[in-house]
Amino acid sequence: MKLIESLILFASLALLIMFVDQALYKHVSLKDSYFFLMFSVAGFFYYTYRRGLRIMKEKKEEETNKEVKSKKIEDRLKRK
Repeated sequence: MKLIESLILFASLALLIMFVDQALYKHVSLKDSYFFLMFSVAGFFYYTYRRGLRIMKEKKEEETNKEVKSKKIEDRLKRK
């Protein structure tokens, strides 16, 4: 997990905890603490999006590395 992704994830978790604290324990009306929930959900979606992009990029790099490191002499000669 990258540093930026970690920060996004934990910030989203913190906003969710703030929403729960406001709504359940301090008895603040939902309209006053609703933005905590929305920013938390948006952060989780953004984290998931970035994570998906990173995983796709890693798979693509892995495929290119597998093709280059072929053990067969025939494949090596075909590439040259």
